[in-house]
Amino acid sequence: MRIGEVEQLTGLSRKTIRLYEERGLIRGVVRSENSYREYSDEMISQLNTIALLRRAGISLSDIQLWQDEVISTSEMLKKRLAELKNSAVIAGDQVKLCRRLLDGLHGDRLPDDILSEERDTAEKAIEDADSMADVTDSSVLTVGIDIGTTTISAVVLDISSGCPAGVYTVTSDAAVQSDAPHEKTQDIKKITWRVKKLLDALLNRFPTTCAIGFSGQMHGIVYLDAGSKPISELFTWQDGRAGIPDGDGKSVCDEIFEKTGHRLSPGYGLATHAWMEKHGKVPKNAKYICTVMDCVPAMICGCSPVMHSSNAASLGFFDLKSMDFDKDAIRKAGMSESLLPEVTDRGTVIGRYKGIPVSVAIGDNQASVLGSVGENRDAILANFGTGSQISVICDGEVAGRFTPTPDIEVRPFLDGSVLLSGSALCGGRAYAVTERFFRAYAEACGMSDSEQYEVMNKLAERGMKKYGCLSPERLRVRTAFCGTRSDSTVRGSVENIGEDNFSPEALLSATLYGMAEELYGLYSEMKKESPARHPMLVVSGNAVRKNKALKEAIGSVFGMEPKLPVHHEEAAFGAAIFAARTVLSGSEACDVGKCIRYK
Repeated sequence: MRIGEVEQLTGLSRKTIRLYEERGLIRGVVRSENSYREYSDEMISQLNTIALLRRAGISLSDIQLWQDEVISTSEMLKKRLAELKNSAVIAGDQVKLCRRLLDGLHGDRLPDDILSEERDTAEKAIEDADSMADVTDSSVLTVGIDIGTTTISAVVLDISSGCPAGVYTVTSDAAVQSDAPHEKTQDIKKITWRVKKLLDALLNRFPTTCAIGFSGQMHGIVYLDAGSKPISELFTWQDGRAGIPDGDGKSVCDEIFEKTGHRLSPGYGLATHAWMEKHGKVPKNAKYICTVMDCVPAMICGCSPVMHSSNAASLGFFDLKSMDFDKDAIRKAGMSESLLPEVTDRGTVIGRYKGIPVSVAIGDNQASVLGSVGENRDAILANFGTGSQISVICDGEVAGRFTPTPDIEVRPFLDGSVLLSGSALCGGRAYAVTERFFRAYAEACGMSDSEQYEVMNKLAERGMKKYGCLSPERLRVRTAFCGTRSDSTVRGSVENIGEDNFSPEALLSATLYGMAEELYGLYSEMKKESPARHPMLVVSGNAVRKNKALKEAIGSVFGMEPKLPVHHEEAAFGAAIFAARTVLSGSEACDVGKCIRYK
């Protein structure tokens, strides 16, 4: 049948049908002898299913992953419900539809009765707002994958246009339960299986992919055997065993500092490794130590792991002058350096997957900077997630002048440059703590246990109008609710309380100002060593994207208009750019500046 009949049977517009065809959601459309498109009954069924899922607000990217069996029907619906729960906009109809579909599943199959019931409803402008590149057979594409703590994200980047051709996120669902609260590990085999399934689906949909890049959670380690197969769980950056005092009252981190002068925090890979060696827990046939984003490429390429300096530095005991591990200090700490992999400070192809070059992985901080500001040394990047981070790009000479602190580190970046990165432990978590306070009050008043972010954001905006950043009447909130990297005993505070300014809107706006001020304090220390003027402020992270008031607070504290990247998943985006820089040259080389656009 022709497209006019398809419009009548599905209620979809011609434009939307062709959009779904271009995105590969329906395949096998043929041309008749007179060049008209011909659609089958099976395609009608597919289109009706896609339309139903779009009415529930499910993205085209997630529908693609569902069609490719990367995610199950249940997982897709639960993910959408989680998005709606965390959204500042309540979409009641979408919530109801997702729940009806989830409750009516037959195994992994959508309920036919709801499909039939919804088939006659109007299209209701079902189209993605995201601007995605139109992919052709001549498109030059790179894939970037970011292996986070809870999610795995992927960006397919069209280098020729600088636009993403697809953005995808799946849950890793890899946490390993432990009775010891300080033990935080993940199932590396499950992570690798998940990444490989996602990557296979993307390479099938985007066959002109010419490079693959990786990024991921820093600091953590996994042990590999001589065949680059994992023989341990992934010890994540949250693992605290190296900070637990032993019988003499000292932790492994304390012992490392006494023996070497290197101050490693719990969760740093070589601190965890030192604990493993001390307690005889290192696997007997271990050949390598590496991060998760080094392990996965080595496994899928069947090669030995190679570690970029950005990842190596995150493990501790790293010398920025030689861009290699301080092996003398490692030996002083009583450890062997034999398990450390090869380190490079350049873009390097480590192997191939299905014939496609795979770049050495970079740390998620470096990837986020590359995916948010590129190589612009006049830019400040403020990232808000669970924690928060402020980063600027500097010449490598800074590494010799600046004395790192637990709060501010010098980290390798690209081609001899470095990042000054300051980290606040609380970041977006400070607002989450405040939300728990308001939720508990609402529940005590007899209201159902539900998230309060939507109301809080409105109150925060109202508070900012009444109490500006410089107002002497505003509350002062220090948001170090869970301490700082330099002093875990520090706690937050609320000051300047008066009879007329102790209100929910004043408290919420002051909390957002406090989150921004904590980063500005770190930046004030960093800019003493950086000659750049930094006239540009870029903000990133889900906490900023979901909270307009936070973006306003950051701009007020820094005295600059913040810019937000158009694209999401900045770390995966940066990994795709880094892969392009590593693999491509000549006319196909990646123009980083062209790839990054701001709202």
